[in-house]
Amino acid sequence: MGGSKSKAIKKHAKVAFTDSELEILEVYFELLKCHDQINGYLTQKSMVQEFPENPDFSIKLYNWMRERCKNQQIDYTNFVITLELLLKDQQEYYLSDYKFRVLEKFELFALISLGCLENEKEAINRFQVSYSQGSTVIKELLNMYYFNKEVTNSQRNDLAARSVANSIFDQKASLPFNQFIGQAKQQLIYANKMCKLYFTKKFIQPHLKYGIPTLTSSSFILNDKILALLQMSSPDFNRIKQLDLKFSSSVGYDDLEHITEIIIESQQPLLFIFRNREDETQNDSFQQQIFGAYISIDQTIETHFIRKQQKDPMGILYNPNDQVSLYFGDEKSFLFSLQPKYQLFMSTFDMKSKQCFAYINSRAFNLKVPQPYGLGFGGDGKGNFRIWIDENLKGNATNRINNSCDQTYEMGYLLEPHIEFLNLTSIEIWGVLFEEKETRNSSQNKFRN
Repeated sequence: MGGSKSKAIKKHAKVAFTDSELEILEVYFELLKCHDQINGYLTQKSMVQEFPENPDFSIKLYNWMRERCKNQQIDYTNFVITLELLLKDQQEYYLSDYKFRVLEKFELFALISLGCLENEKEAINRFQVSYSQGSTVIKELLNMYYFNKEVTNSQRNDLAARSVANSIFDQKASLPFNQFIGQAKQQLIYANKMCKLYFTKKFIQPHLKYGIPTLTSSSFILNDKILALLQMSSPDFNRIKQLDLKFSSSVGYDDLEHITEIIIESQQPLLFIFRNREDETQNDSFQQQIFGAYISIDQTIETHFIRKQQKDPMGILYNPNDQVSLYFGDEKSFLFSLQPKYQLFMSTFDMKSKQCFAYINSRAFNLKVPQPYGLGFGGDGKGNFRIWIDENLKGNATNRINNSCDQTYEMGYLLEPHIEFLNLTSIEIWGVLFEEKETRNSSQNKFRN
């Protein structure tokens, strides 16, 4: 039933928390007091030790909670009242200030991260968020994935947060709070979900599990924060348990042969990552771009001629005389840019979509068809690709980005508008392994079909 403090709260008002949750909160409050207190009230130091992944945020959280208290002091009752906003859904609120009832979890998190202590909705919406402040919000959001772990110097790289900020602000120095939130939620569709998971795990369910996919090998491009961004942006990526390195190269002449083998043999989605350098003679820290494609593969549906042929060499389930298609993938696929701007370009679902998710053709196929040899993504199905990587990967005159022809993915600039030809310096391909529960369900569905 909880301690005497919890009983006192329930005696005078309805609360959104269950008896067991109140009991956990009361114990947690006493733990915070053990870290530091003044006359039974929490201090800034009370919070810091419980937020090793986000120490600065813990101080801002304390200030925000104190501002919500009528006496500017955080006792147990005020602690419960403010946590109701962070932990419960809007329809469950009983104690919290009505002014904040309409705010979603990510909005509340952003207000705290920004140090915004405004109380009125109009004032909050007018609050100007600078580029630097916006980057901090995203950085502290990504730090949630390091739950209860101190962020090391090697993990303090803010490139991922700045890539999102570059996309949100688009060269503007500042944005009103509501515009900042709207732009951020377009990029990070699971930000609200992540904030609720974080606060729930922090305060009442320490055994709650969430995390980023593990890597079977080290990567020259991917890091924890990039994986966190992708996971917070895509429904399919949100289910990934592990990424298995299939291919890593600094770009060679015979790379397409290896890439072709991986694509034809793969029975799982594939993540393609490309690093491009605009001009080799300049400092690549300023000229480097990173982009890629996530290609979902449904084992029950095959469109690529060679993949179908391998599964059914006798031509029982398909007609070998059918028109040759060299495209593969399905509607869960998407393109993305990671640097200098973070953006996702999902597949379109309208009737005009050509469904040219990904393309592979090799001389080894020995097909007598007038189609180019290389790797492609997106396009119009007529030989024009959003991303085209020629069989001669080192020939940068033939590797191209085309932002005007795509009838498969959402439009927009994958790289800066002036970049047309690619000078690839690194390629990584990762196989995707989903959570076991999802894998079992997929197997069951396959047998049912």
